[in-house]
Amino acid sequence: MLPFIAADFSMSHTVQSLHITAMGSGGLIMGLLAERIRRRIGRHAMLIGAALFSVVAAALLAGARSPAWSISALALAGVSVTTILIVGQAHLVARYGGAAPRMIGEVNLAYSIGAVLATFGLPVLVSAILGWRMLPLIQAVALLLVIPMLLRGRHGVDAGPPEASRVVILQVLRRPRMAYLAMCLSVAVEWSFLFWLATNLVSVGGLNAITAAKATAVMWATILVLRAIGSRLLASFGGGPVLTGSLIVTIAAAVVLQQAETVPRAMAAAVLAGVAIANLYPASIALVVSGFPHRTDHAVARTTLLSSSTLILFPLLLGWLADTEGLDVAFWLVPAAALLALAAVRLAGSSRPTLTLPASSGLASLNKGEII
Repeated sequence: MLPFIAADFSMSHTVQSLHITAMGSGGLIMGLLAERIRRRIGRHAMLIGAALFSVVAAALLAGARSPAWSISALALAGVSVTTILIVGQAHLVARYGGAAPRMIGEVNLAYSIGAVLATFGLPVLVSAILGWRMLPLIQAVALLLVIPMLLRGRHGVDAGPPEASRVVILQVLRRPRMAYLAMCLSVAVEWSFLFWLATNLVSVGGLNAITAAKATAVMWATILVLRAIGSRLLASFGGGPVLTGSLIVTIAAAVVLQQAETVPRAMAAAVLAGVAIANLYPASIALVVSGFPHRTDHAVARTTLLSSSTLILFPLLLGWLADTEGLDVAFWLVPAAALLALAAVRLAGSSRPTLTLPASSGLASLNKGEII
């Protein structure tokens, strides 16, 4: 949607980047406060609050009259999206244990379905009376329909798992903190494609905004398919191998995108980008969780803080460089980040085979040193 917003407000690349930074800032604030809020009001109330924030954000974006409005809308969206991620991921890890990486992958698949519907609908909606503003209006109405469903699901969200279903994952990385670095760099790569693919096709490739929107829809459709496959790959191979393969494809996707001056090349770049980034986030989360099997809540909270910080800094750096040197030069930061992420995955080391045990088992009390 950024090319359409930029066309309305004549924004520079740096101002466009501030939209991404605002979203990351909202996420960072929520990452710092989420655990305190959860202890006071519970997960269910947090989810309802996130839905209400999303409605306000969508309405504010639809009525935006300047970049300040749209940036504020994305800051609110960052708060709501981060709340959903924190509450959802912590719940999945606590409830499903060793199956959590696959469950996280399937939740991301659900996100992708919504994104595909939005991106395929955008080229149609721009011809309506309100143009691109129709999309956030439709999103606001859809979110209002979700709230009644959330009101009926309190017990399932706030209740902890039965004791028999609690599991401990005995899976260790040699250098688990390197998994955090790999995750941050993967987030930088993923969101660079999500936010900059359309702008790159317009600014660097010379294509029109409609073609760029269609390419974005193709990217999201590819993400949808690959996330469906990726959830099963994560269950079979774990986060490390899936993350490594995805990062390698991102390098190829960046090269093709930089040469996308025709519609067929644009679509090829979109498909490659979708393949590349589909499983970066669920695989990096799975890698981090495998490095901290006895501190999953802490690990999930830290990944949220670090990923939000990455969303604040990396897009702003890329946007500033795009304004000074050109987007064609700035976007090479993305494959560079992918190469660094590959090195971080390598340094983290291979995890040991997974063993899941009931919490009541005596082995569940072993610490990491005793496992080794």
